[in-house]
Amino acid sequence: MVARRAFYVTQDSLAIWHHDKSELQEVEVFPADDTGLRRFDAYLAANHAQPCFVLMDVIEEEFAPDTIPRLGMRDRAALTQRRLQRKFPGTPYRLPVYQGRKSRSSDEAVVVHSAISNNELLDPWLQIILRHEVALTGIFSVPLLAPDLLGCLRKTALPALLITQHQSDRLRQAFMQNGQVQSARLSQCMPISDEEYPQFVLTEIGRSRRYLERTRLLSSMEQLDVYIVADSNLAERILACAQSDSPLQIHFIKPEAAAKRVGIRTVPRPDNLETLYLATSFRRRPKHSYAVSGEERFWRMRRLRGAIIGVALSVAAACSVASGLHLSEAWLIKRQSAEIDRQYSQLSEAFRRENERLDPIEADSHEMKLAVDTGDFILSNRLPVPWVMQQLGFVMGNYPDVRILTLNWSAESAALDTPSRRQRGDEPMPVPVPGVTAINASVIADIAPFDGDMRKAFARIDELVEELEERTAFSHVVAVEYPLDARPQSSISGEIVGKHENGTARFRLQLRFPIEPATENTSEASDESV
Repeated sequence: MVARRAFYVTQDSLAIWHHDKSELQEVEVFPADDTGLRRFDAYLAANHAQPCFVLMDVIEEEFAPDTIPRLGMRDRAALTQRRLQRKFPGTPYRLPVYQGRKSRSSDEAVVVHSAISNNELLDPWLQIILRHEVALTGIFSVPLLAPDLLGCLRKTALPALLITQHQSDRLRQAFMQNGQVQSARLSQCMPISDEEYPQFVLTEIGRSRRYLERTRLLSSMEQLDVYIVADSNLAERILACAQSDSPLQIHFIKPEAAAKRVGIRTVPRPDNLETLYLATSFRRRPKHSYAVSGEERFWRMRRLRGAIIGVALSVAAACSVASGLHLSEAWLIKRQSAEIDRQYSQLSEAFRRENERLDPIEADSHEMKLAVDTGDFILSNRLPVPWVMQQLGFVMGNYPDVRILTLNWSAESAALDTPSRRQRGDEPMPVPVPGVTAINASVIADIAPFDGDMRKAFARIDELVEELEERTAFSHVVAVEYPLDARPQSSISGEIVGKHENGTARFRLQLRFPIEPATENTSEASDESV
């Protein structure tokens, strides 16, 4: 989240800037004196609810590059804090910026220590801000925003010097290497319309280069790319005065192009280019802040409250969705239960109506027990096809020339007397349950190959019948059909039954397995159990 109000602090004043729909607007300027502080106090008393941040653009901001050995995160933080306090002991507004290894093969890392050496430039304004409990998102500085601004204007990792005109009479210079700030200066200068202004800019560029070479941030043979935000007229004036023997390349960026790149529609004045830095800070919250722990507490409390409210709303929304799903499921279940009740009512009515049309069948306990016992006996003594095949297998192994084609079996029950026709109103008669007396099986088979010798085939069939009676559980085996059809309707006497062209002779056997009836003792015992 980015605040939409900024307090732009300089040596002489504090200016309030608002950002709304790609527009930057300077609301009010308060001078750095007692009158300005009282006016600022009255302003915050009426406008303390809106979040804000502080952007420092002062001369008293110092940078000190340093190298440290490669350490773990905790040890590195402790070492940088000790060195930072040693370099800038008189101000609480100090910050270490870790910039990574010095080179790929080096065991040292680069850290740039920065600090606002004159904390009295910020303390009076900050006391008023904290007294009104304004949500302060951070204290940022213009030089530390230079990499973000240069990244919007030109993409480069080479040593670069970005020059902009600020506050009408100050020249801002920020030196960057590998996308990181190494040094920065804010110097007093004459107005931009002065005839000596181009030569002053070139002189300041030369001073900055000599300082960078003296501090070994830049070698004397290394090229320095200078980016100056200036209109066409100022660019021509500077180029007309440019004479340097050092490896230097000057690039010019038009203010309207820079404004478009940072996302504002209003073109800034050539001598008030600090709006470019303000627009960059409004686009995205800067990485590095000078604020100590207690100065952002109201902002952190607001973010915590917003997070709690967001989580509560999310939970409420999730509960609402879950309750809606459960409600819809309950509605579906209600519809299904209503449909089941309707079908149950229909079936009950149909059963009642059909039951009235049919006469009830009455049976005593003995008849019911007899029916149950008969069914149980049939189930327990049923002769499935595997059993019949097993019995046949005891014998068929000795007859490789006999091939079974079909096997049918059925249960035989005793004949029952036909009940007399019952008239309406007569007493119901017991329902007779027929008993199973035997199991009959019918086997159709072929003799193959068949050479036409009928006498031999008949002997073979009779031999099979005798062996089935002796070796299997079937008590009665009869050959009911032989290969020779001697019926009068046959075309010739002695017609062979079967596929004569394939050399087979077909015959059929009838097998019977009688079932012994239950004894009286068993029936009586069963009756007592009912």
